[in-house]
Amino acid sequence: MESNQKTGRTIGFLLLLIMALGIPSVVLRGLSTSMIASSDFLNEIFQNSLQMRIAVLLDILASALWLVIALILFPTIKKYKNSFALWFFGIWLLQFAVIIFSNITHLSLLSLTNEFVSTGATDTELFSTLGLLKIEEYFWAHFMSLMLYASAAFSLYYFLFQTKLVPRFLSAWGMVAISLVFIASWLNIFDINPSFYFFSQNGLHMIAFMGWLIAKGFNTTQNISKTQ
Repeated sequence: MESNQKTGRTIGFLLLLIMALGIPSVVLRGLSTSMIASSDFLNEIFQNSLQMRIAVLLDILASALWLVIALILFPTIKKYKNSFALWFFGIWLLQFAVIIFSNITHLSLLSLTNEFVSTGATDTELFSTLGLLKIEEYFWAHFMSLMLYASAAFSLYYFLFQTKLVPRFLSAWGMVAISLVFIASWLNIFDINPSFYFFSQNGLHMIAFMGWLIAKGFNTTQNISKTQ
């Protein structure tokens, strides 16, 4: 069906846009727990506040586009299984809520640094402690959002694997790649720092997956049968 192909290509272009927003968002974010090693980290954050605000905006826009993808796919997934479609959209909605919370935390950190600089606060230790807590709060929310993202993406790849709307090797690869992201996020929760490759390898799959969708869309010969 041509509608399947068009839907697939639309999602492919949306993924390209998400990547275009997401990469600069990560680069401009500029937050790291290693920042606290500097006694002047509050001033450093204050000086980079504009680029951090841009990163917040880009992150929210990219996350909102995942919700758009979930809405576009909802009718298609509903043909497969209604409860699965509700689960799929619900988990993306929850992930978006956590993204909003994490970015509010980042913005409150910027407010803290602004207060620190504008008032010429002398109690540096107190402000530094509050700043550290805000950075830690952001990263805890960040890893929670990654686990929700991984769960939602795994659901998508599972659906595509079952329905054969894309080649099964792409879906299987996606399930493996996103499972590694899920595991790495949990390891961070337990203060174990896995290799960055646990996360970056998912980007390789995303590029391949996105490229296939833009070029081919969803399989036009595949009919979706409803399951119980």
